[in-house]
Amino acid sequence: ILVQAAARGNGEVGEGILPQARTIRTVPLAIPYKGLLEVQGECIMRLSTLEAYNKTADEPLKNARNAAAGAIRNLDPGITAARKLDAFFYQIGTIENPPYTDHPGMIAFLRDNGFPTIPLSIVSSAKALEQAVDAIEEQRETLDFLIDGAVIKVCDLHTRELMGNTEKFPRWAVAYKFAAEEDITTLLKVTWQLGRTGKLTPLADLTPVDIGGVTVQHATL
Repeated sequence: ILVQAAARGNGEVGEGILPQARTIRTVPLAIPYKGLLEVQGECIMRLSTLEAYNKTADEPLKNARNAAAGAIRNLDPGITAARKLDAFFYQIGTIENPPYTDHPGMIAFLRDNGFPTIPLSIVSSAKALEQAVDAIEEQRETLDFLIDGAVIKVCDLHTRELMGNTEKFPRWAVAYKFAAEEDITTLLKVTWQLGRTGKLTPLADLTPVDIGGVTVQHATL
């Protein structure tokens, strides 16, 4: 039975969001597995859902990523429900007697218990890894949700334990970011921004331009 849900927060302490999580149609409220289980995933708003939502919304939403984050943190679960969010799961943090020894086994266990997952590419060489990442990037424009890269992980869980973690991230995983989206706009003027330490930073005022659903009007130089 689902008993708690939390936002990531600072990585150690997050906000309790159980009422909001209960409204997400792809978050199972009960699963076959019996025992203490903590799963990690990401909440999303599909691009098609955003488009449909904006057709009737009093205040259209600009960006699917911000729309999902705002819905999850909203104190009114009714607003979360209205945005018809989805979720994907990719990791198990805590489990009693795990019935798997590697990442594919973990993902299969999640799927068997009703958690939606992203398809995996299992590779055993650097060349195959490059091809897998390129294939994901080629699919980027056809997906119904936003992605900005791929995560490359060591599959064997015992090897992960041996590799360990730094203070900020695991040594057994690395994020490969795709090229940033770019656009052309007009520089209107440059102003100087005074920071709290007295540092001056040049700030560009731009003709507003839409990049990935976000309207950009200012940029540091």
